Amino acid sequence: MTSFKYYVGASIDGFIADRNGSVQWFKPYATAPAVEEHFQKFFETIGAVVIGGKTYENIVRDVTEGSIPWVFGDKPVWVFTHHELPTLPGADLTFIRGEVGFWSRDIAQSAGAGDVWVVGGADLAGAFVEAEALDEVLLVTVPEVLGEGASLFGRGISTQLAALEIEQLGTDIFLARYAIG
Repeated sequence: MTSFKYYVGASIDGFIADRNGSVQWFKPYATAPAVEEHFQKFFETIGAVVIGGKTYENIVRDVTEGSIPWVFGDKPVWVFTHHELPTLPGADLTFIRGEVGFWSRDIAQSAGAGDVWVVGGADLAGAFVEAEALDEVLLVTVPEVLGEGASLFGRGISTQLAALEIEQLGTDIFLARYAIG
């Protein structure tokens, strides 16, 4: 059965982006060998990706500027948006509007035998929690204090998490895997 998984990096004080909405502060941690290895294993289990419009715009900007490659390969990518957004040649993109619960079945079907990676942003992840459509959180916590920015779920949600696994990725980076509900 397909699971929806929110795999995200955060500062020790719980922010996934800084006050300007940037995730550049996280890049040195993302390229740590143990983090890259863990992410590659995770990504091999993914059949589809779901992403919010603002996060997609940031990725498109970085891809267009050549600072990052299109990391999703040929996997279907579903983009929740309220705006017209540019496409990327060769990317399997579906732009959607509406409620997470309405689209979750179609997204899951597009994943085939794989899982769905809820990339974010935080508001989208929060919407998946509210729709009771998020199964797991994989949280990479790094030794950085941002003080403010985008929080993990971006909205005032309340839910119970159950720790499934905690793993040390290098000397000062930890991955915690939680079940929702």
